[in-house]
Amino acid sequence: MTCWTSKKKSLRLFTDNKKVFFADSPAACLPYQNNTVLYAYSNDIDYNTFYVNSFNFILYARLYGTMANVRFDTKQEEEIEYHTDAGSLDNSLNSHQPDPTLGYGDTTTGSNLYNVLKKFLNNKKASICGSLVFILVKRYPDESDVSDIISQLRANHVMAYIGVDSNPSGGTNSATLYKMSLQTNGYCAFAMNIGDAFSYMTSILATPYQFIAQNFVVSGSGRIEIPTFKTPIPVGTRARGDLAITVQNHTLDNSFVSLNYTIASTDGSFIHEVGPLFGTARFDNNIHFNGSLSYKWTIDYDYNTDAPQIIQLRMYSRFYHDFLPLPDV
Repeated sequence: MTCWTSKKKSLRLFTDNKKVFFADSPAACLPYQNNTVLYAYSNDIDYNTFYVNSFNFILYARLYGTMANVRFDTKQEEEIEYHTDAGSLDNSLNSHQPDPTLGYGDTTTGSNLYNVLKKFLNNKKASICGSLVFILVKRYPDESDVSDIISQLRANHVMAYIGVDSNPSGGTNSATLYKMSLQTNGYCAFAMNIGDAFSYMTSILATPYQFIAQNFVVSGSGRIEIPTFKTPIPVGTRARGDLAITVQNHTLDNSFVSLNYTIASTDGSFIHEVGPLFGTARFDNNIHFNGSLSYKWTIDYDYNTDAPQIIQLRMYSRFYHDFLPLPDV
């Protein structure tokens, strides 16, 4: 049984500490092999955004080997903390809530996020191979070249999932955040209310096996058709799958008109359409696939400009799937 309290200033969630895994774990680095999850969040985010999104990490802590958390954008740079149980993570988050008195106190200083990521990539406490990194951004970094960090993420199959507040508290460069997510098969969402978008993003902790990751450069109006596919769900089993679509590589602007999609089984027995839009991202964690069926995914897009736009498509399951190929750099 799981229970939690919503009382402000507390993130209490109680679970048993039994580790649950969906597949055997060979010696090689593989997806979801007792892996590490990092939750990194800006000190500039508001308490409610912090609270709601911290809950998912505590809830799913039992499914992973190590949970790590760090608060960044503080005058005194903080250390990443590593945990092997939900209670320890809970206590750490409670003692590292957003605190304006610890922040930079200006709108000009850039985020220290990349310093934090370097520490994680070079840590001696937890394996980084196959890690999932979730980053909640309010203050933008200033760096324009983070190719070394991206290379290390890619070499270790680390996926970067980044929620970016469209109303930054400081900093100048959000483009590197999007690039980092794109090149690691993660994804990046920009939203005015980033808390809602990020909570959908973290729900893939329950369905961590990515089996579709494609990126398309488009313009104007048109259609994307994903070739017929089968999910990793075993034949004879019906189970949830999650999907995410992002429609722009920056804060949503008026060049975006619409995006709609349809997922349909090839035998005509199942059709699922649309899903909510949060800023630049559309999420759906309410699709139940049948492992015996094949599916097609069709995406219709409309922009009122011929300027290039990037559409990210991602799909996930709780059943094992190997790492997908990374996009060309």
